Amino acid sequence: MTRTERRGRYLPHYASIVWALLFAALSVFWAFGGRTGTHPLETSDPTPLFTLLNLGAALLKAGLGVVAWLATRQWRGALRGLLALVLWVSGVVCAVYGLFGLVGNGLVLAGVVPVEGGVTHWYWYYVLLWDPYWVLGGALLLATALRSGDPREVRSSGGGGRMF
Repeated sequence: MTRTERRGRYLPHYASIVWALLFAALSVFWAFGGRTGTHPLETSDPTPLFTLLNLGAALLKAGLGVVAWLATRQWRGALRGLLALVLWVSGVVCAVYGLFGLVGNGLVLAGVVPVEGGVTHWYWYYVLLWDPYWVLGGALLLATALRSGDPREVRSSGGGGRMF
């Protein structure tokens, strides 16, 4: 396998790492009172619990990036299967969370689902920014799970490698 083929094989892994680390960095930014104006829970005066929860979320998100990076390495046996399982489960969870958000928030914006206090601009941020970001992450993690495996096991037909 040439260096170019190896890079192409791991493109979903690298994209997953970038997605996860950007998301983790945003949680750290929020934890210490950073404000983007795109999320209703942002605060310039975070409580200790808010800081702790955001730092915990940052660790989980960065952890997904680490798992995606570890999946580029050649592991044998149970560890390889565990990495693939984590990628599959987290990919499905992120994608489903984002899809439910898109549908639910879209229904609110369309007036199908009434909300107490009326529709606010935050729903637009979720439909146009946050929900698609979750779906993107889920798709990247699932693509990473599909591409994970030992590169020496790639079939001559050009298909993906075995995961287990």
